[in-house]
Amino acid sequence: MGSVKKQTAEKIYEQELEIATAAIDLHYSLHPELEESYGKEGREKCRREVQVHLLNLAESILASSQTLFRNHVAWALETLVSHNIPARNLAVSLNCIKQILAQRLPIENYVVAAKYMNRALQQLEEKTVSQASYLRDDAPLSKLAASYMGLLLEGNQAGASRLILDKAAGGTSVRDIYLHIFQPVLYEIGRLWQHGKLTIAQEHYCTATTQLIMSQLHTHFFSTRKNGFKLLATCISDELHEIGVRMVADFFEVEGWETYYLGANTPVDSILDTLHAQKPHLLLVSATMACHVHHIIALITAIRADQALNDVKIMVGGNPFNAAPELWEETGADAYAKDAMSALETAIAMQTPYAKSA
Repeated sequence: MGSVKKQTAEKIYEQELEIATAAIDLHYSLHPELEESYGKEGREKCRREVQVHLLNLAESILASSQTLFRNHVAWALETLVSHNIPARNLAVSLNCIKQILAQRLPIENYVVAAKYMNRALQQLEEKTVSQASYLRDDAPLSKLAASYMGLLLEGNQAGASRLILDKAAGGTSVRDIYLHIFQPVLYEIGRLWQHGKLTIAQEHYCTATTQLIMSQLHTHFFSTRKNGFKLLATCISDELHEIGVRMVADFFEVEGWETYYLGANTPVDSILDTLHAQKPHLLLVSATMACHVHHIIALITAIRADQALNDVKIMVGGNPFNAAPELWEETGADAYAKDAMSALETAIAMQTPYAKSA
């Protein structure tokens, strides 16, 4: 069955553009009023969205995770509703994709894809609850988090920096700043962008400002006594969302680990070369987009095939793994963590000598 799933995903990847184009043609033929409402530009945007659906479908099949595709569909539905686009549009789109897949895939491959499509369509008939705000009044440092976010949305970089640095100088730990200010604020920024309440430019500004302040906090790391363990942290190929894994790497640095951070969009060969050169105890690799999980699988497969890297432990993280907690096992990783704190706790459990010294 595994080989059929792999073959199914590969066929979808290979025909992605053709399937998307045919699905949009079918959708518009069923609803000709869309042409008048959205025009040529709207049709092209719809085609790109269908391609995203197909990439996520293929990735979910490859990872044997229906949860992954259902999460993508839930996200797409919430985005549509927040932009006042009828939810039925998504159901029609997915049904059109399903019909084109039936025409273009061999029967054994279509059966696999249809299982994922049917569960997602069933989900659309169920009540969907929108994600509540990530800023909760009862959370630690909630007032500081709200103030920080307010300064970001005002475009007050100097004020945001001053707020955080003053708190750090006054004794608030870097760990608490990361966990209770940066993390919930960035999640909330992402939620507001998804709901159309922030522009992509505002989202980028908030992220860039937070990264700048994180670099300013690095002076607090140097006094930390090193524990003798090394972490290599990176994003996988094509993955441009790096702030999450950067936060986790900094968290390890504060706790005494030596960290080697590679950043966004790092090719598999470069990660392998760095593993050989740096010889870390733990590799932390992140993907924010579900369509990038296959790169993580390729990386881990390459590491497992290299006897010189047998001692390296591998931890994965990012949105796809948070959405489908069983997904990490399909990648061949040793562990998964949902955030910086759980990553550190998991590392303690994985690294026996470190666990004894912690």
